[in-house]
Amino acid sequence: MSLDQHFVETSEAILAQLGFKDIKSFIKNQALLLMLAKMEKYQAEDRLFENKYKANFEEFEEKIQSLRNEEVFEQEEDYLDWRYARENLERLKKQKKALEHA
Repeated sequence: MSLDQHFVETSEAILAQLGFKDIKSFIKNQALLLMLAKMEKYQAEDRLFENKYKANFEEFEEKIQSLRNEEVFEQEEDYLDWRYARENLERLKKQKKALEHA
């Protein structure tokens, strides 16, 4: 995708007043801010589950796996939500690192 020259000139002048050297640095900064916000959301979920179950994810995972023949719907649902949050947090950490070095 390419941007038309008028847009680039107008945008860069405004962005320079906001402290950005060019459109690329602005986009990178905004992407990092969005990533940090999402990371905070998943970190908050992680803390919520740690407080709820008084255990870290690995301990809770072991507990869930030991209950294979029992039906504990709420805990199984929480496990899936917790795992989803942690997987997304790890993915975002990797993406953030890649973007920071781009």
